Amino acid sequence: MAKKSAAKGKQPADPAIVPAEPALGGAEDAPVVLPAREPAAKVNNASLTELKIALDDVVKEYFCLPTHRFTRSHAHEDVRLALGWTSVAVAAATGYYGYVTEFHESKYWVSVGVVLYVVLNTVLALYVAYVEKNVIFVGKRRTIASRISTERLTISSLAFSSPTSHTTSSWIPFPLSLLASHSHSPLSSSPSQAATYPLYSLTLEYTHSSNANKSLLASSSSTLARSFGEMVDSEGRVARGEAERWLGEAFGEVCEKGKGSVGGSASEGEGRKSR
Repeated sequence: MAKKSAAKGKQPADPAIVPAEPALGGAEDAPVVLPAREPAAKVNNASLTELKIALDDVVKEYFCLPTHRFTRSHAHEDVRLALGWTSVAVAAATGYYGYVTEFHESKYWVSVGVVLYVVLNTVLALYVAYVEKNVIFVGKRRTIASRISTERLTISSLAFSSPTSHTTSSWIPFPLSLLASHSHSPLSSSPSQAATYPLYSLTLEYTHSSNANKSLLASSSSTLARSFGEMVDSEGRVARGEAERWLGEAFGEVCEKGKGSVGGSASEGEGRKSR
């Protein structure tokens, strides 16, 4: 028994946790230690809405990382929650009052509750359709160089299944959905580009200002799109590294574009003054 136990003690640990040899390089190469990240959740590849929500979450998390330090605004979420829960409270109170009170005595206040519930939901639908629109991220950060300035970033997203059909993040009820603005795909509908659909489209609006937003230092807007297939694998896992690389390039581009546009307008203004 002692020999068997000694033999078992000499056996290596579970082979599943034994580090494998690197495919390239010598044995002396140290293993690369990557930062801990949350495992990517699986999404349904057949659902364009789920794919869009998954990438929207990546966008929100990316710009809140310490490398960017944007402070996210939850104003749109707060308004939706306030209107939604208020309408639920009105419906619950109206239902309870109608249950404990005689029908003829409760008709007036039940009617008031029903009208108030309809008004609250109509206001919520109008807010989502015409104020929030397709915005998924609003953030700002302060920078200190020669002076204190504020950068503001607003990001909107759409998912295109075809050049003319798109999916939004927010629910807009009928018939308000017919009145909402219809967006077209940022790519043309040529046959050579048909294989890139479905597309994930982002619109970045960037402003850089100082003196409590009185002095505009930079301002720009950029719309870009990429195929879902380039950022989501066949099993429904989001390739965070690829998506974040794309977002970093897009943000750098919109920042440089804003500096150039404001610089050009400023030089034109100085030229007019000199004349």
